[in-house]
Amino acid sequence: MRFITIASLASVALLAGCSSNPMAKYFAGSPYQCDNGVTVAVRDDGSATMQTGRGSDRLLRDAGGVGPEQKVYSNPQVRFSTGLPPDGRGAELEGMVPNGRARCSTGRLLGF
Repeated sequence: MRFITIASLASVALLAGCSSNPMAKYFAGSPYQCDNGVTVAVRDDGSATMQTGRGSDRLLRDAGGVGPEQKVYSNPQVRFSTGLPPDGRGAELEGMVPNGRARCSTGRLLGF
């Protein structure tokens, strides 16, 4: 019985550590995985966070896009457009990223 209690406490401590991941607050939102290895998470506050091999960058909502289903997020180096085919779940990342341009999609589970 004592072993089960210790194992339960260890599990709770492990889960608490996972929920306090410092990157979790930056990647709350809809995740997009790009074909060049970049991950972008669109947040409810009108911003997006881009994670590359060099670190993370914040993108702000832009006035671009065609129609209400397309949203654009940008900073001086990159532009991220959502609401693209297929089924409005596609996206495109262009600018100073690996390969200059990448197709992205949502719907995959990411490790964040």
